[in-house]
Amino acid sequence: MATFEVGINTLTDVTALSNIALDVRDMASNLKSGDLLVAQRIYTQGANSALYDVFGEETLDKLTLKSMGQAGSGQWMDDPSFTFQMLGLSSVQDSAAEAISKHSNYADYYISTLLNDQTTADNAAAAQATTILTVHINAIHKLWEGFIDCTMVQKGYNPEEDQTGKIDPKRKYDEFVALYVGAGQVLGPTWEGYLLYALAQAASKKFDTVDENGESLVNKEIRGYTNGYSESCRRRLLQTGRVNLRTLDDQQRIIAKMNLSMMQMLIDSMHNENHFYLVPIYARAIIPQLSQCRTSIQRKLKSYLLDKEYERDDFSRILPLLQQSYDCLGFSCEQVGAYSSDKVAECGDYTKNHPMAGFVPKVDVQTISKVDLDMHAIRQLLKFPTGDDNIIPQMYYKHGRAAVINEDKYAYDVQSLQEMARSSIVEQWSPYYSDYVSYHGQEFYADTVIMNEFKRNAGTDTQQDALLLSWMQLGVVTEYLMGLLGSADQMCEGSTDEDPTKWWDAFAATYIGSLEGIDLGGSDQTIDGFMLWNVANRRAVSFDTQNDDYYADINNEMLELLFAGQAQLLRNDCNNFAKTVSRALHLMVIPLIQSVIWYAIKNEGLIASSNDDGLVIGEVAAKSVLPIVNKFDPNAARIIERNMVRSDDNFVPVVDGPQAVANAFYLVLDEIGWGCDYVGHADGVEACQLESATGPRNNGSSKQGAVTILALLANTIFWGYSAWLS
Repeated sequence: MATFEVGINTLTDVTALSNIALDVRDMASNLKSGDLLVAQRIYTQGANSALYDVFGEETLDKLTLKSMGQAGSGQWMDDPSFTFQMLGLSSVQDSAAEAISKHSNYADYYISTLLNDQTTADNAAAAQATTILTVHINAIHKLWEGFIDCTMVQKGYNPEEDQTGKIDPKRKYDEFVALYVGAGQVLGPTWEGYLLYALAQAASKKFDTVDENGESLVNKEIRGYTNGYSESCRRRLLQTGRVNLRTLDDQQRIIAKMNLSMMQMLIDSMHNENHFYLVPIYARAIIPQLSQCRTSIQRKLKSYLLDKEYERDDFSRILPLLQQSYDCLGFSCEQVGAYSSDKVAECGDYTKNHPMAGFVPKVDVQTISKVDLDMHAIRQLLKFPTGDDNIIPQMYYKHGRAAVINEDKYAYDVQSLQEMARSSIVEQWSPYYSDYVSYHGQEFYADTVIMNEFKRNAGTDTQQDALLLSWMQLGVVTEYLMGLLGSADQMCEGSTDEDPTKWWDAFAATYIGSLEGIDLGGSDQTIDGFMLWNVANRRAVSFDTQNDDYYADINNEMLELLFAGQAQLLRNDCNNFAKTVSRALHLMVIPLIQSVIWYAIKNEGLIASSNDDGLVIGEVAAKSVLPIVNKFDPNAARIIERNMVRSDDNFVPVVDGPQAVANAFYLVLDEIGWGCDYVGHADGVEACQLESATGPRNNGSSKQGAVTILALLANTIFWGYSAWLS
């Protein structure tokens, strides 16, 4: 057991590891005094942190900062923070293997360069970099090692019987404390120390984010979370064999707080010309982590701060980009604070009326809008080999991250993609709920496919990645959106006391997502989004259905419906609101139809055994809309299945040609009340080809479609009342 003066007690003795702080101290002292060779020797050979063999005997070797800087080389693939670091440092065209080869030793490479640069010795930049780069990522890695060890215990592993100590969640969390606080850390008024606790103190002082005792708010909160581990993962896990999800949530929050300190120090180094030498160091610690955030912003910041030397004139362009990334990283403008009182003002935080692609919600939908961040993170993590059952991407799917790190903002019960996929009460209010269950032969079909695929370890199989992501994007989200619309209509009819606006705005947030930004039309970069809004914008380019502002006609129509629905709810006009629900529900189906046709075009000529991702995505797109097609036109459903759904080894992709697939949707489009003009045309394939044979269509205003959906909603509401009463 070890006791740290800052008020954290550990259950195991991690004194030796905490002494790595003394190596940082000694390196800095020797660099400042001009003893460069001594500093280099401390870095490469170690001085204060003892190593022990499996029998607990001290060895002749020391733990070194250099070895810690190389520790991630090909060994940390179950560490999402390290994966994001690799992705954020690499070029767009780099494969996972190339990223690891080039950047896994990024901390050691950069520090070794500094130690050979005489001009930086006076600033002890290399010693500071060991804390900022090496200790920081190693401390975070200890948290992820602890989580992985927790899952091993959950599976039945007994760490008490393991004499090697290889799997020991108690010790891993204690080692995090050792690296975060470090030996020699004292309390106020000086708060002197050498590792991350001291760094957070310095950052908080610059931004006036300290408590009444002068302690950094970051440190105060991390101390609270860390002391809670003995009551959560350690005790409960060892007693019950179950992972405590609160521990996982707290772990994500700790990492967010650590990144907050790095962000504060990056801003300080960019603004204070005496600290310009620290800009590339802090930038290497925090900017790569934005690879889990909005892609266009991360690439811009990389170009400003990593790909070239920082220029003070860029500060006004860089700061807003950083501020737009706070929420994704898990902290707010208020938590960052104002730099030096008035030099850099505190930015404005999210409010309940925070716009999304031009839509302004009336209730707080921030948490539910961020499910796209979890999908984006999963996409990034799947680029790298992972452990058994794809455990880290699976964790993001099952438990979420983006929503849970926002404490006190649980406006909705759903916090993860799996919770969306298995949200039976919400989904049962969808007018197509029973059709999806009937067609797929089970409830929660999408979740079953996803979980089975997670358990099929396929390395870096891109078809597996495509299947997982397309089922989340086109399957899970689509069915959940339908449930939200049905719920909003039900609430308007007065079956409960809940405000229907909550569900209507939740539909908007889930349709648009957080990655689109606030501007009308969403992001001008289609690499950013992940929800159906983004699917519609991408398909609009291919199908020539963009408006004059270069975003999808479908999305422009959806915005009008979203605002109309808000106004109808404000005046309690439930009859017209039901019609708006109908139109919104079926409008969101159009991007799915376009996707089926698009992949029919792309997949024509492929063989069934092809490893092209398009075969998988096209099949998932088809299965996401086939229950609706089958309801209105079973013959059309069979045509789509024959061309898009791989049934056996004799399957021939798009055997009837892409135009046959497009024609199969013709009657369905009439039934759902939207004309084929919204689908458009691509590569010579026309959604309206049959129009000349059947006569002009009543585009977008089919009375039959409106009557159909109103009847469906009425039946859904009746069924829902019965379910609640039974």
